[in-house]
Amino acid sequence: MVLGLTGQTGAGKSTVCRILQSEQDVCVVDADQVARQVVSCGTECLAEIALHFSIAVLNRDGTLNRKKLAELVFNDRQKLRELNQITFPHIIAAMREKIRQCQAAGYRIVILDAPVLYESKADRLCDKVLAVVADPAVRRTRIVSRDSLSEKEAKARMNSQHTDDFYTSRADYVVRNDGDMTALRLQMVELLNTLRAQN
Repeated sequence: MVLGLTGQTGAGKSTVCRILQSEQDVCVVDADQVARQVVSCGTECLAEIALHFSIAVLNRDGTLNRKKLAELVFNDRQKLRELNQITFPHIIAAMREKIRQCQAAGYRIVILDAPVLYESKADRLCDKVLAVVADPAVRRTRIVSRDSLSEKEAKARMNSQHTDDFYTSRADYVVRNDGDMTALRLQMVELLNTLRAQN
């Protein structure tokens, strides 16, 4: 069983992942981690990014300057689309391999933690999808704290993403995470029991 996990920035996907990962029969594939790997120094994907956006997005040592690239794409939907067209095929191929490794290791449930699950077409790798949503004010506070951003930068990042409805209307399961850990854990236990019964 491959469960896609998605939602907006600051919704609390990482918290949900930590809860799920504590279960022995659950393996988590982190799309953000995969995305970092595919743009590491010397990769084909990084070369394509530099070719498209100019070498100004690289540091002197040839690594990706994430802040510079973020400034370029988070305020320009067209540039974000162009970046996604370059990176998504590389990310999908790497995620497919990681899912295969989890399944070969005998895990019953593989969680594919992918913020841009639908946009990247990674939902095609999943049997079911879980969307995590939270109140915008809660999300903004989390982003400011987590990423050391200003309120303005946090709002820009949030505005570059889809509305709650984009996620909830496409998902098989929806979890609201406004900060009550007990309620969140209960929702996760119920969901895992449901998935295990289907698997």
